[in-house]
Parts: sequence; structure tokens; C-alpha cells
Amino acid sequence: MNFSEIFGPIVTLVLAIGAGLFSLNNVRRTDFERVRQLHADLTTGPVSEARHVVGTAFDDPARGDHVQLTLAELEALYIVLWSFERIDVARDTLLGRWRWLPRAANPRRTLDASVKKHVRMYLGYLDRAYVGQQKLVLRTDSSEAGILRLARRIGLHA
Repeated sequence: MNFSEIFGPIVTLVLAIGAGLFSLNNVRRTDFERVRQLHADLTTGPVSEARHVVGTAFDDPARGDHVQLTLAELEALYIVLWSFERIDVARDTLLGRWRWLPRAANPRRTLDASVKKHVRMYLGYLDRAYVGQQKLVLRTDSSEAGILRLARRIGLHA
């Protein structure tokens, strides 16, 4: 037996494992970039402007516990709700793949932690939202109910 017959398969195996780890790291890095983009979507641009409109409406003490939304405020609320739906859908693509990693290295757990306070705040807003004299109710089969699914998935029990 010569050297290449003995060590050739070992070298091939080591190279295959190295390539697999390199590929896995690239996928994880791509997932973290998606998490960053989703968080940026929620906190900048048109969604940020809509959040300002909604926050101003609900944080105004003069409006009390039953906030009757104007058309502009309702439109802004739906812009934010649709952002939560995008996060909920994207979260599904991250689910499970990194379950074994601690939070700092886990894209899904990082996403959950970065949006949890926002989801909690908007659930509170939705409890006080009225259109005319009727409480705003999100249909559970609609896209705007993504926040409800997301809240359950990140442990807020909506």
C-alpha cells in the first residue's frame, strides 16, 4: 500500500467536511442578513413613517383607551401589520434549521428577540383600536393577522 491509498480517502473526507462547514456558515450568514433586512424593514422607510403615525395616535393620552382611528391612521396601521406578516412568513424559512445553536448564533432566535417588543406594543395598540364605534378585529384568515401568528410563535400568546 502506498501513501495515496491510505491517506487519499482521509484527505477527501476532511475536505468534504470542511466544504460542508463552509457552506453551512455561508447559509447562516445569509440568514442573518435576511434577519437584518427584516428588522430594517420594520424600523426604517415607509414602515417607520407608518409606525410614527400609529404611535402618535395610540400614545396621545387625550384619545383614551378606545382610539378611534382616522383613515390615514388605519392605513398606517395596516402598513405595519403587513410588515409583521412579512416577518412571520420569513421566520418560517429560518425555523428549525439552527435550532441547536445558542441565541447569539441562531438567526431565528435573533429575529424573535429583535421584534418581540414591537409585536407586544402593537398587540396593545390593537386592543384599543376602533373604527367608528366598532372595535377593530383582525380576521384570523387574513394577511393582517400575521402579527397574531407571530406573537404566538415568539411566546406572546396572542
